[in-house]
Amino acid sequence: MTDKPTLAPCEKHRPGPAARQAARLGGKIPSLDTRRLQLRAPRIYDFKAYAKIMESDRSILMGGPFTRAEAWAEFTGYSALWLLHGHGLWTIDAQTTPSAGFVLLGYEYEDPEAELGIFLTEEAEGHGYAEEAMIAARDYAFDALKWDSVASFVDPDNDRCIRLMEKLGAARDSELEATLSSDGHTYAYRHSAKGAS
Repeated sequence: MTDKPTLAPCEKHRPGPAARQAARLGGKIPSLDTRRLQLRAPRIYDFKAYAKIMESDRSILMGGPFTRAEAWAEFTGYSALWLLHGHGLWTIDAQTTPSAGFVLLGYEYEDPEAELGIFLTEEAEGHGYAEEAMIAARDYAFDALKWDSVASFVDPDNDRCIRLMEKLGAARDSELEATLSSDGHTYAYRHSAKGAS
């Protein structure tokens, strides 16, 4: 028998006017529909999947594993970016897998610019969801936000993500890499809009 983690009060849904207000705010975040996925606003119950990723070895190449409190800080910070910058974290719902992962146009505190990032649950790996979700988020950055380009920051040991970057047509950006405070331990990939120089 496995012990269920004790949920902190901030993780629990609290019905009432505040929950309805949160739902209304979430409804303002654009949903993106692809052939097999919906990218939508994060909800309180998505944190379970987020924490499962961040507390596990799946997050090693992102600086983890993290404590549950650290995962909560990231989840809420990425979600709050919608209010502060007009872009942020989406939850990925696959046809048969709700909360299959997360894609973001977001910032960490030291990032020199916004990042296109992705992380999936173990169950969602191997179905092409990462590519599909990243294309949708990248196209949103170009078409809706009118960005000329967006960067992805990748650990050099993350072979799977490097192959994904190459498949998406992103190219290493040595100038951006030189600005990162990671002593060469992070690759920067540049996704450029069509027609952007």
